[in-house]
Amino acid sequence: MRRYEFVYIISPEVEQENLESVTDRVGQLIANSGGQILRLDSWGRRRLAYPIRKFHDGHYMVAQIQLEPGAIIELRRSLALTEEVIRYLLVRTEEEIEPAEVPEKPVEEERAIEQVEEPEEVEEEEELEPAEEMEEEEEPEPAEDVEEEEELGG
Repeated sequence: MRRYEFVYIISPEVEQENLESVTDRVGQLIANSGGQILRLDSWGRRRLAYPIRKFHDGHYMVAQIQLEPGAIIELRRSLALTEEVIRYLLVRTEEEIEPAEVPEKPVEEERAIEQVEEPEEVEEEEELEPAEEMEEEEEPEPAEDVEEEEELGG
């Protein structure tokens, strides 16, 4: 079984009292597909980024589930038939890696890293002159053509 993060939005037409029954129905769909809910969180009623089926807000639910990969098709079909669920997202999450399973770096790789990290000896560079001592360039004076054009045009 693989782990998935399952986010679904329940229609805002569903009353607060009926949210639990819709959540139970979605849980039953997951159980019928051979999966199980590991964790379920309610994010409450939130505004949607864009209208979905002419709704501007919905009840967000987030679940961590375990499910066989072949059962996803059946779950999607069942969710499409459930009118209360207006949108859902099912994303596979990474399997947790135990610390003992993490391979150690090979000795050769460590030596290569040490060689790269060693700083090379840098020869002393000649000191640059401070910016104040550099010759200052004269800025060109503004042209008087602008005034002449105003006299001709007006």
